[in-house]
Amino acid sequence: MNEHTTPTPDTANAAEWFYVDAQRQQQGPLGREQLLAQVQSGLLPADTLVWKNGMSDWQALNTLAELLPAGIPQGAAPLPAQATIAPASTDINHGDIVYAGFWRRVAANVIDSLVVGTLSYIILIPVMLVAGFSLAALAGDIPSGQESTFTWLMLGLYPLLYTLHAIYYGWMQSRPAQATLGKMACGIKVAGNNGERISFWRGFWRYFAFIFVCLFTLGIGLVVAAFTERKRALHDMMCSTLVVDKWAYSPRPELQTRGLDTVSKVVLGIYAVLLVVVFLFAMLATMFALAGQA
Repeated sequence: MNEHTTPTPDTANAAEWFYVDAQRQQQGPLGREQLLAQVQSGLLPADTLVWKNGMSDWQALNTLAELLPAGIPQGAAPLPAQATIAPASTDINHGDIVYAGFWRRVAANVIDSLVVGTLSYIILIPVMLVAGFSLAALAGDIPSGQESTFTWLMLGLYPLLYTLHAIYYGWMQSRPAQATLGKMACGIKVAGNNGERISFWRGFWRYFAFIFVCLFTLGIGLVVAAFTERKRALHDMMCSTLVVDKWAYSPRPELQTRGLDTVSKVVLGIYAVLLVVVFLFAMLATMFALAGQA
């Protein structure tokens, strides 16, 4: 059996249940009445594994009182059915969950880098000017005799900036959208291992885990997201999170985008062009510098 029931407009809001069919494929979403109708008609056994957002794991239907057909006691033996499924301990094929690929995550990170970079300079520039430094000091042109003052200023400012960045990530990812501005633009979100919304503090520390992975693995811990089964980077594993399409774990999983979305393609294209321009500019600058020494 591989039947997929699409909720009608009248039942779409109540369609929140998913089940596992005989081929170990996740099906749904369905409303409660639709699910029970399939059990009563013999299409599904009463011990079918079911799940909805908020449950910690998949459970057999006959262990959930709210889903039992009338007259069947909780935990009873399964009804006779045309389909059978594997035991509850068997791994489930989350075939309808689209995990965000590496390049889609890169595109989202490019946008978020612009956001937090802008936030940083909004704070840095006024502080620098008040402290008596010109903006050239940010590029390393520090006035003679003020090196120590500049160093202490930066040592105090950067922890503050990173904390503000972590607050941004934690707050945005714990909201209903479960996504920062960059991830929203690219149509992806951050979720817990079962699709649940993460807490503010989990998102807060996930940002510092991201920084840790960047610094101490030289970015390799991020690249592994291109090769792991659920597209998880090292900081996802550390924080028990997933990055998925925005329609994953929702009543409309059929709206998920597989591969790169349009925004991601545009962002990556622009980013690639900028990298080429910077590389060519650096090459030209080096050539002129060498020619001047000749």
